[in-house]
Amino acid sequence: MKNVKALLVAAGISALATGAGIVFFPKQKVAHADEIAHAEILTALGAKQVCSCLHVAGREMDSCQWSFTYDMRGISYTDENNITRASSHQGRVVAEAKYTPGLGCTLVGP
Repeated sequence: MKNVKALLVAAGISALATGAGIVFFPKQKVAHADEIAHAEILTALGAKQVCSCLHVAGREMDSCQWSFTYDMRGISYTDENNITRASSHQGRVVAEAKYTPGLGCTLVGP
């Protein structure tokens, strides 16, 4: 009888641990995926906005980087050959926008 009780207690603890893993672990993965998706959107927005600011409005890079209504401090920008590149998360998230005279700036694949 003692063995049956011990086995039931062990099975209950195992079930609780498995249930906790199922409940909490996927939420962490979703939170990370949401953070990356958010970074991808804001990085693309930044590339397009800075490209337009530089090439359409004719402003300087220093001025363009700080004219956002969102907090974009984690994104860095470069501009070479009419292509503005924005990157965040240590370069894991990248977006590029290309300026075409008469058309303006459009997002392109990096």
